[in-house]
Amino acid sequence: MSYLPDLKKCVWWHSPNLAYDPSIPSEFNAVLVGWIGDKILSTGNVPAETLKKLEWAYNNRDIDQGALGEHDCEVCNNHTDRGEILIIDGEIMYVTPRMIVHYIKTHSYLPPEEFLLAVDKINEI
Repeated sequence: MSYLPDLKKCVWWHSPNLAYDPSIPSEFNAVLVGWIGDKILSTGNVPAETLKKLEWAYNNRDIDQGALGEHDCEVCNNHTDRGEILIIDGEIMYVTPRMIVHYIKTHSYLPPEEFLLAVDKINEI
């Protein structure tokens, strides 16, 4: 998986029929988080309650482009996953690889504070 800097803005696309909510537009403006490549540039501790909400999103807020397939963790080569998680905070749509949970738990990756605050707003758990 390629490195993309945290909080990079881009137009994201996905296959609505593979998303938790098929009404999400197939293309939308996104803010990227967790596309770390082979290096962990930011480390620290994610609060347990935030991680619990992110794990919930891992299971309930997935989107997928459909054509990209699985990816191996380039840091340890011991974990494989596919797809992305969508975290919506008002008008901001954060897209992170589902691998982010592995990055946090295994490699102490620390996402940007604004992303963690958006995750903390999840109430569905």
